[in-house]
Amino acid sequence: MSRAAAKNQKPLTVEEYLAFEERSRRRHEFMDGEIFAMAGVNRNQSLIGSNLTTELNIQLREKNCEVHGGDLRVRIREGHYVYPNVSVVCGEIKFDSNNTTLLNPVVIFEILSKSTEYRDRGEKAEDYFKLESMRDYVMIAQNRVRVEHYSRIQAGKWTFEVLENLDDVLVLNSIGCRIPLKNIYSKVELKSLKLIKSKK
Repeated sequence: MSRAAAKNQKPLTVEEYLAFEERSRRRHEFMDGEIFAMAGVNRNQSLIGSNLTTELNIQLREKNCEVHGGDLRVRIREGHYVYPNVSVVCGEIKFDSNNTTLLNPVVIFEILSKSTEYRDRGEKAEDYFKLESMRDYVMIAQNRVRVEHYSRIQAGKWTFEVLENLDDVLVLNSIGCRIPLKNIYSKVELKSLKLIKSKK
């Protein structure tokens, strides 16, 4: 999903942002007074998101977990509201008083694009890592096979791995899921595959 900073005459308060979002036909992320308008997804992003939610829902069906797509807002700290591509919450599920903003995600997936990668790797990642409930943060490339997985081992300490083969498996011990990359990228048009086809 691409995001473009909206031009405001002055920074918005959280209350003003939430009221604005309720009236708006488009979704907006919010950080420290600034809003970021979100555009629609492309084919690859849509497929990856759909593939992920399908895999997660199948594996978590009998567990006390919920899987949510990109329409659910998440507060990752006071003053920072986002719409992750996919989020998972388990155990006691906490929402705000309006039941529209998730407060305690366990796993978050972001599907990278040119317009989102800077924030997904930067300011958003920093706040994801500080969120007490978070156990896994996964960034997924949309045009090539590459999955970057951060997993919390204790407070303030995370492991990091990169998966780049369709035969690799993304292991999420925090929620007991194993997701083959070939399932994440099912039907997705990848640059590497296009190059192979063009050489034939």
